Amino acid sequence: MELTDVLPLEKWVELQEDLHKRFKLNADIMDRDGKRIAGNTWGNELCKNIRGDDKGFGAICAPSGQMFLQLMQKAREKFAEECDAGMLRVSVPIIHDGELLGAAGGCGLLLEDGEIEEFMIDMSTSMNEEEIAALAKEVNVVAEAKVAEIQEYIEKKISNLSA
Repeated sequence: MELTDVLPLEKWVELQEDLHKRFKLNADIMDRDGKRIAGNTWGNELCKNIRGDDKGFGAICAPSGQMFLQLMQKAREKFAEECDAGMLRVSVPIIHDGELLGAAGGCGLLLEDGEIEEFMIDMSTSMNEEEIAALAKEVNVVAEAKVAEIQEYIEKKISNLSA
């Protein structure tokens, strides 16, 4: 069973757009294999630049994405974890009739006690220090309570969509 067997693609896209607008994150809906089913939304330019840089994608996004995929597939539970750039991925599994179909959530947030790993980004991309520092200031900062709120919101939306 696939995500689009439960709901049409348009409904998943609506959820993705809602999450992006409401929480200012790089929202996505992923299938069980970690593939985005509706492309990217960008909550900040820093992530967009890292992902758009071949070196940055390979050093930061790809390994973090693999770690997040493993967490989704093995734990089948919601999580919030940092990528190597110091930004947070929030994820809620989409489970239908006991089968893991994918996850809803997004990345590109910064915990209020967290830190953008500017040195890592500098070493892993073609961006310069000044550009990284300027873009880091635009990343949406959230409290732990807000992360829990985002996850609860996603859980509620998923349960309402599949009801």
